[in-house]
Amino acid sequence: MLCMLPLGSIHAQTQCTYWGDFNTQAKTQMITLNQPSENKLSIAGQLLYRPLKQDETSYWLGLQLVSPQVEVDQQTINAALYGVPFAVKVNAKTKLVSDYHFAGKLKPADQQKLIAIYHSLHSEHLHQADLSEPMVRKESDDLGQYTVSYALNHDKSITRSKVNYFTTKQSGNMFDFALPDVIDDEFVLKLDHCGLRALQGENHTSVQTKKGDIKVAVEQKVQFKVNPAPIPSSTLLLTLDDNPLKWPMLSEHVLYPRPPANPLKDANAFIAALKGLDISNLTNEQLGQLLYDNQIYLASLKQLIKSQELADKMLSKLFLMVGKNDSSYAHQLLVDVYLDPDIAGKQRFRSLMGLKYAEQPLAPELVDQILDSAQQQSEGEQKRLSNSALMVLGVIAKNQSGSEFSSYVGERLAQQLKQTSDARRQVSILAALGNSGDSAQQDKIADYLNSSDTRLRTQAAESLGKMPNQESLNYITDQLGIEQDKNTQAALLRAMGNNELDSKQIDGLFSYSQSQPQQVRLAAIEALAQQAKTEPKLKARLKMLVKSEKDQQVQRALMKAVYGG
Repeated sequence: MLCMLPLGSIHAQTQCTYWGDFNTQAKTQMITLNQPSENKLSIAGQLLYRPLKQDETSYWLGLQLVSPQVEVDQQTINAALYGVPFAVKVNAKTKLVSDYHFAGKLKPADQQKLIAIYHSLHSEHLHQADLSEPMVRKESDDLGQYTVSYALNHDKSITRSKVNYFTTKQSGNMFDFALPDVIDDEFVLKLDHCGLRALQGENHTSVQTKKGDIKVAVEQKVQFKVNPAPIPSSTLLLTLDDNPLKWPMLSEHVLYPRPPANPLKDANAFIAALKGLDISNLTNEQLGQLLYDNQIYLASLKQLIKSQELADKMLSKLFLMVGKNDSSYAHQLLVDVYLDPDIAGKQRFRSLMGLKYAEQPLAPELVDQILDSAQQQSEGEQKRLSNSALMVLGVIAKNQSGSEFSSYVGERLAQQLKQTSDARRQVSILAALGNSGDSAQQDKIADYLNSSDTRLRTQAAESLGKMPNQESLNYITDQLGIEQDKNTQAALLRAMGNNELDSKQIDGLFSYSQSQPQQVRLAAIEALAQQAKTEPKLKARLKMLVKSEKDQQVQRALMKAVYGG
């Protein structure tokens, strides 16, 4: 018998890639200062699941709502954002979700919409659960922490019932909400060896402020059932790498398309309009719209920048918003300004900071121009600018991780690393490769862990820490076992902390957190703080170190790790 759609067993293999009919309807009723309002939301589509990369400590689950249909108050809306593939990282031991990754530059509110779809179907903790007796456990959602029960039925299905909330999630707004009230909550799940086969149920929850001036009641129904129909091979999730961190990203311009530009008559009219405005008093939105409408004239800004007619505060804002324009015209202008030695160094640096916002690929010739310029012998301000340019290229590559552009930048940086023998330049290129997060270059970075220069070893460690995976972790731990320099040890420990570690590696971090130089203890604590985010039990062990630690900086790191903030 073929397995059905999993939401996701760690044992799932390629044959567990399936889809099913997904449907949810929600009605939200709100009373604000005695004024009632109501809205309805309906989401439907084929929910596709695909098992992705896994290792000993965690695994990724890929999901995509194919051909989504969304209605708000019975009006059909553009549902493209709901069709963006996303991945969920699950801790293999605790079954807690430790991370999400999206194949597009979604706004936080839109990310939460996809997370909510997954959360309604999450069943990782049930695959090997002993339900011979009803199981009660604590879970959490965007309202707070609650108690939930699971019971095995005679037909082998599982009934999930939320019992009650015992904490309220603190929000960043001014409203102080009381504990939510679970009026009704019951879902029936059917699982097989791959995962979830079907789910059906409904929830009715209400919440109000402690003052009672705002009341919200939500009724939601969720249905899911496997569909045996074949999945089109062109479906986007099926075409992506099994490592979500290598996925190319749909840019914000694709996901949130803007209306056609409305340019002024010509470049002279554009410059005249800019000069006639106090740019520093324009909102970012206003200036951004002006630049968007007239992006075909952006090249004319170079002479204006060079003339120094605009006040420094205006120039600062102009570079920021040109960078966020992220068009080919903006890229060309910013690179032209950076490469012009007759323009003040401060403005050339600002042009690089503007480039950091690029989510669209830079033309290869622009990348080559930046690298060729950085490769030239220089001192003082020009050398600092060259190093900054390398760093920015790495950041841009990271913005577009998994794309051909990102790979091209990584390869070109690696070429320059090989071609130079200047240690300071090697440090800059290693840092740029780290910024790029391109794990395809990690072997070349790891070679510098063997350098006799501690600066290179330290930077190689820091760069490997920015591309967490099993191979880079092996490089880091192997070097840690033989490293004698304390600053490099600290860099290696911090790099370890960015990975998911096993119990033996965590014990190793604890050994470095005691009876070691200050910088080593501090790095070990910071690495353990990273681990405690997904392994809360570690906080008790960290708390035991507070009393014995005498250094104030390390104490602060311990307190932050244990109590947050």
